Amino acid sequence: MMTKFLTEDLKQIKNHRLTPEKVENDLKKFEEGFGTINISRPATINDGILTLDANQLKHFIDVYNNSTLSRCKFVPASGAATRMFKDLHNLLKAYDHKKSLVENLILQGLEQWHSFFENLSRLPFAKSICNQLNLTEEDLHHDEHKVEFITYALDENGLHLSQTPKALIPFHTYQDKCLTAFEEHLYEAAAYAKHQQTAKLHFTISEEHQSKFDVVLNEIINELEAETNVKFEVDFSYQSNSTDTIAINLDHSLYRDKNGKLLFRPAGHGALLENLNQLTTDLIFIKNIDNVCYNPEQQTQQTNNDYKKALAGLCISFKTKINHFCKALNQHPNQEVIREAKQFLNDSFNLNISTENPEELISILDKPLRVCGMVKNEGDPGGGPFWVQFKNGDEKLQIVEKSQINLDCSKQTKHFEDSTHFNPVDIVCSIKNAEGKTFNLQDFVDDNQGFIANKSVDGHPIKGLELPGLWNGGMAHWHTLFVEVPQQSFNPVKSIADLLKPHHQECVEV
Repeated sequence: MMTKFLTEDLKQIKNHRLTPEKVENDLKKFEEGFGTINISRPATINDGILTLDANQLKHFIDVYNNSTLSRCKFVPASGAATRMFKDLHNLLKAYDHKKSLVENLILQGLEQWHSFFENLSRLPFAKSICNQLNLTEEDLHHDEHKVEFITYALDENGLHLSQTPKALIPFHTYQDKCLTAFEEHLYEAAAYAKHQQTAKLHFTISEEHQSKFDVVLNEIINELEAETNVKFEVDFSYQSNSTDTIAINLDHSLYRDKNGKLLFRPAGHGALLENLNQLTTDLIFIKNIDNVCYNPEQQTQQTNNDYKKALAGLCISFKTKINHFCKALNQHPNQEVIREAKQFLNDSFNLNISTENPEELISILDKPLRVCGMVKNEGDPGGGPFWVQFKNGDEKLQIVEKSQINLDCSKQTKHFEDSTHFNPVDIVCSIKNAEGKTFNLQDFVDDNQGFIANKSVDGHPIKGLELPGLWNGGMAHWHTLFVEVPQQSFNPVKSIADLLKPHHQECVEV
């Protein structure tokens, strides 16, 4: 049964650059649901995850350093820092000034924040706040000043950090300056993503924050280019509202706000595939905005940079082989070439191909390629590397989130729990075909890997539709390689307290 949209609904849909047919299709997905992923087993060392010894690491770094391919760093950076400060907001909201800070933490089940409050002076924005509030480091030993400090950090009349883009939160303190996550990514790009002394970076951001990024970039660019001897080409894009999806009530009726308007929500990071689809460089490094570590001069950072280059070198090597077989099958499709191409697909991507038709083999070979770094799993929430069984019988490497599996199936749950590695979002991609033309990345999405998310609006429960994740179903039909990278490659800042961890502080042990 087709949904009867009001005249105002149709205007709202059109203004969102959507069509009634697209919205109707999304509503059907709420009814039909999505299938779950069928995990065969976790990907492990020597069974889906490659390791690089010292000689191999050097070889692939050399392959990358000697390459003339164009390159770009792609950084999803649209989120505000709201979740970084969620616990602190809740603490202040219910704070009882008749009780001590420790008592308040205990009452709210936030005892783990005690160490954070004992180390406020080590936060990268501490000096700025203390100057504004005329506080000394000694003052920060007292409860009332600790609360005053955090209030100023979050309040709209203070730094208002929780409503600041995470990219523009100060992450690290150096002798003469503080650097935001945005700036740290520029330094990183200068270290491993430059080509002919030019580093290209593409950040996906919220349109409302564009002016803030422009201000920061204009303030730092001249000094940064002089310091690194690298020219930066930085551009931005927004998550298109045409990728938004409609929200519904729990009874599957259309959700409407107090003014009777429909609600369209951003459809998760899978929507950024459209942004990635606009890039035209030969190689693309993908890394999350909050995963940076302190000090580009540290040995830790040098190791990280080496592995980024090695992942890129591996990507180049496999892409070169793919292009070779595509050309040979097109020009000299003899039995020997066909046999070698099929063996390459089997050895590299676990594809047991029966066809000997050269055109069909080329279509199987000529796909986007991603090389994904994986770190050992130390309990972080999120996705990991698995062998996944597809309906056509293929068993392929995929990055799978917990929300994608059937938790009612003990076998599937055990496969997920037995995973040895974690996805830190450390990816190098090749998105051009054998003829050098950019793929349409939408052709390689598994639309069945979307999911329905339970959300709320002003306390009202709703259901939202999310697109297949960018590195999950969004890249399901790419060629995939997993490579173990050092644990130190993963330094996310999900909570403001993470900035007090060793790899975000000057006292890093190496």
